[in-house]
Amino acid sequence: NFAARMAEERLRRIAGHLSLAPAAGEEKAWNMKELQNAVTTRQVPLRKPEFQKLLSPSDLKVSDIKTLKCDHIKDYIPDLEYRANHPERARIVNVPRCYNRFTEDDEFIILDLIRKGGTGTKGVGLVRAGARSAVPWRRGEVNAAIVTCGGLCPGLNVVINQIVETLYYNYGVNNIYGIKWGFRGIWNNKEPWLRLTPDSVLGIHELGGTILGSSRGGFNLPKMVDALLDKNVNQLYVIGGDGTHRGARAIYLEGKRRKAKLAVACVPKTIDNDVGIIDHSFGFHTAVEKAVDAIRSSVVEASCIPNGIGVVKLMGREAGFIAAHAVLSSRRVDLCLVPEVPVELDGEDGVLNYLYRTTKKQGYAVVVVAEGAGVSMMKSTQKRDESGNIRLPSIGAFLKKKINAYFESKGEKANIKYHDPSYMIRSVPANAADSVMCNILAENAVHGAMAGYTGFTSGLVNNRSVYIPIPAITATSPVRLNPFGRTWERVCNDTQQPHKVKRCN
Repeated sequence: NFAARMAEERLRRIAGHLSLAPAAGEEKAWNMKELQNAVTTRQVPLRKPEFQKLLSPSDLKVSDIKTLKCDHIKDYIPDLEYRANHPERARIVNVPRCYNRFTEDDEFIILDLIRKGGTGTKGVGLVRAGARSAVPWRRGEVNAAIVTCGGLCPGLNVVINQIVETLYYNYGVNNIYGIKWGFRGIWNNKEPWLRLTPDSVLGIHELGGTILGSSRGGFNLPKMVDALLDKNVNQLYVIGGDGTHRGARAIYLEGKRRKAKLAVACVPKTIDNDVGIIDHSFGFHTAVEKAVDAIRSSVVEASCIPNGIGVVKLMGREAGFIAAHAVLSSRRVDLCLVPEVPVELDGEDGVLNYLYRTTKKQGYAVVVVAEGAGVSMMKSTQKRDESGNIRLPSIGAFLKKKINAYFESKGEKANIKYHDPSYMIRSVPANAADSVMCNILAENAVHGAMAGYTGFTSGLVNNRSVYIPIPAITATSPVRLNPFGRTWERVCNDTQQPHKVKRCN
């Protein structure tokens, strides 16, 4: 009731400010929905009557929507008790606060926006993220834990900070734990869990890395669930990529099997930007920004020596998103190599001849290569890391050897300057855009877990906040850069490199 009264009062103030208040004697005719519609119509230009008059009829229809619904704790614990949801605390002065609006469970975001006239009416809907009006947790019941897994990525500390603050201020949660060193830290008693508070995470958003540390491997399902339940943890926040999501899913299913009231919420993290469905992952734009700095350095180095060739190796073992976007941003690269496009070294239109001709024409050349490009040309040891990924041979060393040999065959010497900023671009703090995105993802992860959802990830789809079932993420990941898509077309247009990929019609 308190939250409803606060929301209504806020709407009335906004309506009055926008000169939308009803005339004298008509107050009782305005219900909350009408009031909210009046405010929304004024605030959202697309809903204005003058805009609506510009629209024309079409045969585009979306009527058959199938939804990706998220699992809920009530699915296996049906007798949950709910309480009204409103912010519990304020940071400095304890003034009344409220949510601008609550999100209803039947609100969805359409995944596949692109439509062509007369091609069908089917669509896919994703659960819209946001605070719900009621939560199935008693005050003081929630014990939350946060864990970061896999490699580093800009923005991890921002996510941790926002999860802690949302739990503490919005929902009054006092017991928040930080688990050290990934999944292994859940059950390994050698490293005690950290007690996290707004004071202890103050300012960490300005730091790179993660205050919790991170690692690969260490997944032991029985031990992990035992440890979580022994410590009465009923909300687990997992930050990681495709493999981490699979682990989080296993934890949720084991908790469900034991009929434990355990909400498992994920925030997708991958610096390679290869998680499916979502628009992009946090930290990606920061990584591209830092990669461009390395490219600028390479341009300077290569252009200041005869037959200079700058080679910049960037992260991207199976997806070339960082390399492609860094090339488009820098606009100073002559050749971009990514895992999705086969590398042809020899021949008239091969990479080596192209670099030689480019160097002869402008005096230097700059190459950007993703770490997973050209793997088929090199010998692999087939050794794997703790996450099960094959250890890649060094594409940088391979290219240097081949370029030097080609120039020597022409009776000349190539001066190669090799840059590998891989760890530099992932260990820096998030930039402004990624920080905002981290705030949104983390806050909505908490709203989802507090609403009772479980086994989901918090993402942005079509620039809207959604909850995605973990199986949908793992089924569509990892994604690849489309060699027939517009991004790769723009890269080739920018570099003017040979484009040997042929589309099969």
